[in-house]
Amino acid sequence: MPNSLMRLKPLLLAALFLFCGAHAAVAGYGVDWVVLVDNTGTMRYQSRGEMTVKAIKEFVSLTEPGDRISICSYGERSFSVLPNNAVVIEDESSKDYVRAHTKFGFNADRTDITAGLEYVWRMRAHFFPGLEAGDGKGADAVIVLLTDGKLVPVYRSYAQYEATYDRSRRRLLELASLCADEGIRICTIGLGRSNKVDGELLEDISARTGGTYRHVAAASDVAEAYRAIASEQRPSVPTHVVEAPDNPSAGAPGEQDAASEAPGQPREKSGGRKHAGARSWSVPVEAFPADFCLASAGVLAIFIGMIAVGTERRQRWAARFSGSLFGGGEKLVRGYLKPIDAPGTISARPIIGLENEAAESVKVGTGTSYISHIDTTVEFVGTTDESPPQLRAESGIVTVEGEATTVRKLRDGDVIEIEGLRYQYLRGNRR
Repeated sequence: MPNSLMRLKPLLLAALFLFCGAHAAVAGYGVDWVVLVDNTGTMRYQSRGEMTVKAIKEFVSLTEPGDRISICSYGERSFSVLPNNAVVIEDESSKDYVRAHTKFGFNADRTDITAGLEYVWRMRAHFFPGLEAGDGKGADAVIVLLTDGKLVPVYRSYAQYEATYDRSRRRLLELASLCADEGIRICTIGLGRSNKVDGELLEDISARTGGTYRHVAAASDVAEAYRAIASEQRPSVPTHVVEAPDNPSAGAPGEQDAASEAPGQPREKSGGRKHAGARSWSVPVEAFPADFCLASAGVLAIFIGMIAVGTERRQRWAARFSGSLFGGGEKLVRGYLKPIDAPGTISARPIIGLENEAAESVKVGTGTSYISHIDTTVEFVGTTDESPPQLRAESGIVTVEGEATTVRKLRDGDVIEIEGLRYQYLRGNRR
């Protein structure tokens, strides 16, 4: 392949993507999304939390220019996950920002769904700016609420739990009705076994607002639920477009408005949808032809195939190119450390969940949140291929399977000893 063409290829690809993206932005319309996630410890079981994070990042990829997205979590308390909620989706860089900051601790004790929805309701003016604008208020405001448990409100005395639960449940349904009055739709997802989630309550919440309820038994299917919501909850008519009048000879917008206000003439209601703050008149914008995009994608695939099939040098170049274009995967720490006590003793040491923070690495030992009383520091570095992490001993003596180790790629079931404390690394669902 000529060097000149090789140098032009990135520019041609960029032009193609910008060309399609520009038309998509013109034809696009904004939806205000709030993704509300259960932050309790049970989300660490059976990879629920990990799969939910991945599903949300895929959901972010499905947003369109003009959308706003906020990520929040709830447990005993509720808070915004993103440093800057709500993020306006403008291009791929804004999606990258949301994906990079979507992290949860999954360490709460109470599944206080009411507190989570109360938080979003209290912050609705910030999350859903269109609610304050009058016409068409909240027409495209959607909350996506996920939980893997039943409603468990925070209570002071267990003797008063039933009364506390009844109040919390009533307030939860009241909040759903308030959201419905403002035009906010709530889509709920119940994750896990059906007897562990209150599907009837979640369905009631969604039904009151015109949203949907989905029960997802396996964590691996969470992404499909988010994909369906992203598709179903986007209006079929652009919210910044008002349908043109049937009479093509009608005058300009100003003239028609004046005519409609003439004495004795009733003002007709528009059949279209008007987005708050948008222009009151425009002609529907046609979406960019799908056939052209499909044909362009085919040409691009053939072009890349010509490069990838051939010399080893071309294959290496193609690998580097595809990695820079599509990304090489996110580095995550996976698995947990299960304490191993001497026979006949119970130390009550907690399990160390390495994947809690969805971080690139997790440290234990001196100056960390885990077994901080020892003088040794061990780092577990994540991978991008779903395999166990790499162990790095920064200080002190660490053994893996009885061998002194400074750097080692772990295997499922490896026994790690840190200053006499023994743990077994487990990558799976054997808690």
